[in-house]
Amino acid sequence: MPDIERVYQRYKDSGLIVIGLNMTSQDSELDVRAFVQELGLTFPIVLDRDGSVQSHYQLLGLPSTYFIDQSGIIRSVIVGGPMSEATIQSNVEDLLQEK
Repeated sequence: MPDIERVYQRYKDSGLIVIGLNMTSQDSELDVRAFVQELGLTFPIVLDRDGSVQSHYQLLGLPSTYFIDQSGIIRSVIVGGPMSEATIQSNVEDLLQEK
């Protein structure tokens, strides 16, 4: 998450949008808030309280990172972690160059 935050800060003015998703079936909302505060995350974190997002995107494992282009098409999925900042940055740069 700190690597995602750094990439977000670097590219948010170029159009990068990051949305974190928490499966509240695995964590309490208080734990999520503490985690966000502890890491200083500035992008939005949404809560999947009923598992509908998990079902819709057919999440196979956590963490999962989806790189979605400007047309809303999923271009890459990385299941598992940790993921390096270089990997995140490379995927983001590829998407941002597609303007």
